[in-house]
Amino acid sequence: MFKIDQLSAANEAALSQFTHFAQLSLVNLEKFAQLGLAATRASVEQATAHAQALASAKDVHEVIALNSAALEPAMKRAYAYSRTAYETVAETNNEVKRVFEKQAAEYNRAAVAALEEAFKYAPAGSETVVENVKTAIAAAQSAYNNVAAINKQIYDTVEKSVEQNVATVKKAATKSKRSTKR
Repeated sequence: MFKIDQLSAANEAALSQFTHFAQLSLVNLEKFAQLGLAATRASVEQATAHAQALASAKDVHEVIALNSAALEPAMKRAYAYSRTAYETVAETNNEVKRVFEKQAAEYNRAAVAALEEAFKYAPAGSETVVENVKTAIAAAQSAYNNVAAINKQIYDTVEKSVEQNVATVKKAATKSKRSTKR
């Protein structure tokens, strides 16, 4: 069974992990707050400048040209905002994944060591049970590795989709800019 020092070490590790995740959450909250404030500030400044430009427009064609010209900077700001948010989330995901992978590896190592120790004292004739337990542990590790690989594929697919959407938006903005110059 567990010894007091093992239980104490497990509690200490859990507390350390909880503290790490709490700090990570606070850092992310701060990043998103700064990102939101910066985006709001830039939007207000851009809207004010755009309103002033519209107020000084002399005819309808100038208003249309000003509105078309304002589209590209707005799309660039939206892209920058979404990209920064996405990178922050991806960074956090990688950190959480790293912590869980480390914890899983330590847990597996400890479990295998504990089972090996227990198997030393297994009664004669229990070799089949011992092999079944070892096979189950190997299958669980394989399943975990498969889930991790699927998670990476999903992450890569989402990242590729974001990049394709950005390229589409940039292309549309460039096309819009060219059409307003004519």
